[in-house]
Amino acid sequence: MALTMNSTTRRSWGALVTLLLASAPIARPVHAQELPAHVGKVNDFAEVLDAAQRAVLETQLAELERATSAEVAVVTMRTLGDRTVEDYATDLFNTWGIGKKDRDNGVLILVVVQDRYMRIEVGYGLEGILPDGLAGAVIRETFLPRFRVDDYRTGLLEGTARVIDIVRRNETVTPEQRAAFEQAARDEGKTWGLTAFAGIFVGIGALSLGTAAGARVIVQLLFGLCFTVGGLYLSQFIAPRAGVIALIAFAIAVTALGVVLGRRPKWRRSLRGPGSGGSRWIANGTSDSSSSSSSSSSSSGGSFGGGSSGGGGASGRW
Repeated sequence: MALTMNSTTRRSWGALVTLLLASAPIARPVHAQELPAHVGKVNDFAEVLDAAQRAVLETQLAELERATSAEVAVVTMRTLGDRTVEDYATDLFNTWGIGKKDRDNGVLILVVVQDRYMRIEVGYGLEGILPDGLAGAVIRETFLPRFRVDDYRTGLLEGTARVIDIVRRNETVTPEQRAAFEQAARDEGKTWGLTAFAGIFVGIGALSLGTAAGARVIVQLLFGLCFTVGGLYLSQFIAPRAGVIALIAFAIAVTALGVVLGRRPKWRRSLRGPGSGGSRWIANGTSDSSSSSSSSSSSSGGSFGGGSSGGGGASGRW
């Protein structure tokens, strides 16, 4: 009887373990589950291109591979959810194995339409030909201008054509060229932020200049003139041409506003001091001109070859 119970118990436990193993999910990397299978060299999951354009681009990329052995993959996605474009591009590149295994000569062009991000991921074997700085220049100069006006089709075709041309020419970027590309990338990130910084000086100076001109106070006018001219001079070195033009227009507008304010009786008394009436110029106010100035300022189909990513490349946002 005991033997019968023991045998039955073993069979019951065995059935339970088998059921649990059968129902348990197969362990897979989380990222691998999120990655699509490639359908060729052109993987237009966001449906940016029409069928004819995809076919032409697929042919161009296949011809590039035959001529150079380099593999370029184009991928469009609608969104990546909470994943970064850099992380996703690296996973996709390595999972698909873009580029020849013994050369790592692959390039991934990833465009995420709804997230408004893109990345060019480059394998180790092509980093001398398409370094980070050059990849960034291609993104800024060719892809993003079209993407910013929602012309994804043209931007993708023209940008990919430029990448194809760079890879086909197989010209190693010199250290001087690499430094220039890297400097351009740094400047791109700094210029508008520093333009805003220069704008603070221009704004303070222009308001002071305008109110002093309206109230006819010489010392404050000189102070405002120095700040305005100094800010505009500084902007020539740290701002793009469009930023300098914008700052000049900003200075003119704020100065004009200051003149109007400086002619008002309340502002005029505050800047010139009590009892300093008349229309003549005075050297400086005799009362709380500094506090007034402060308050006025505050009111303004085939498979890939098994290559791996080198971790290099560049990203862009529009």
